[in-house]
Amino acid sequence: MGNLLNDVVINKLSGGLGRRTPDRDMVSGLLFDLSPSGTKKSENPNIEVGRLYRFASLEDAEGSGFVSSIDKNGCSVYYQIAQFFRINPSGDLLVMGVDNSVAIGDNTEDTYQNLVAQTDNLLTKANGEIRQLAVSFGKLTTTFAETTGAVGVAATITRKAFETDYRPLEILLEGKGFGELIVDGGPGVATAENLRGLNAPNVSVTIAMDPEKANETGGNFKNTAAVGVLLGAVSRAKVSENIAWIEKFNLTGEGFRSVGYVGGLDLPTEGDQGTLNNLGYIFSRKHIGIPGVYFNDSHTCTLETDDFAFIEANRTINKAARISRTALLPKLNSPVLVDPETGKLPPSVVKGYETLCRSALERMISNEEASDIDVFVDPNQDILANSQLNIKIAIVPLGTARKIVVDLGFKNPFQINAAAAS
Repeated sequence: MGNLLNDVVINKLSGGLGRRTPDRDMVSGLLFDLSPSGTKKSENPNIEVGRLYRFASLEDAEGSGFVSSIDKNGCSVYYQIAQFFRINPSGDLLVMGVDNSVAIGDNTEDTYQNLVAQTDNLLTKANGEIRQLAVSFGKLTTTFAETTGAVGVAATITRKAFETDYRPLEILLEGKGFGELIVDGGPGVATAENLRGLNAPNVSVTIAMDPEKANETGGNFKNTAAVGVLLGAVSRAKVSENIAWIEKFNLTGEGFRSVGYVGGLDLPTEGDQGTLNNLGYIFSRKHIGIPGVYFNDSHTCTLETDDFAFIEANRTINKAARISRTALLPKLNSPVLVDPETGKLPPSVVKGYETLCRSALERMISNEEASDIDVFVDPNQDILANSQLNIKIAIVPLGTARKIVVDLGFKNPFQINAAAAS
């Protein structure tokens, strides 16, 4: 019964500050191949094949055996981890290495597609936490045809993740083999694959790479893209923010100081950049008048007229989907009152579900992740016939100033005053 003597008793209470569980928007994943073409298991006995590692810093990763020396034979996992945490020091990163010689269906080849297909295993082990995931493939001879094939595999995985697994996410891929197009004697940027036509709205491809890093002695990074930089920027951004926002996302730093492309190539012409931008590639660029290196945009591999043509649109809708599902799950299989005369939903039921969803989603508005939320429950639905409750939720997103147009000219006050006097 505690102290029986008279006393002044103080109970410490929690919850008065209104603090909430931090958003999980920055939880990210990185999948890489341990063998046969990347870092081999025999060379790194401390890294377990198929084990899910969780890191809160580069030091955490190094303590688990992920050190610079493992980047050999085309593997770039340490580089990608280091770049992720350089861009987002507060990142939460789940990493898994797989044996890419393991058969997936009828496919036993060491291919980019085969590796991407194994992301589903990582997502399952991560229990739905991952919001964005990068894949780093170590095979030095990977062609761009394999990259486009990997986009198709990733599209199937992200579609399943949203529609049936309820763990929506973005997958970020390296543009392996891109250097073939723009080396001396190559076919040129005009022949580049149109990523916008691949019908993969939750998949993005980056061809950005620091040419100084790519051209290091040994050529280990020659066919590597800085997908860790991209993953770090996406995880650091609010779901509504474009990773090409100049004010927030200067990418310059150790391992990523210069503008370049996969293959260790220098900056193409401005016209080539415009072509690549229109085709849906994510690359790095500079801006006259301000120092630094920046992404060009946040493209996904789908038509630009699609609602989900940019990463921030996907992340916004993905977050709303997760929040809505969490709010509504307790109501699953619950009884629903109907009007005894019409069979329609009474106003109290309609308002209850609309308020439930809106309250759950309103934090996105206060966080400037959405401009407005509209929830509508139609009372004219026959729930007695099909046991299905239909709810419509519409998100008004934030706009993005992809182009700023200024009308600039001279003004002559004398003429203005003369015209006014007459």
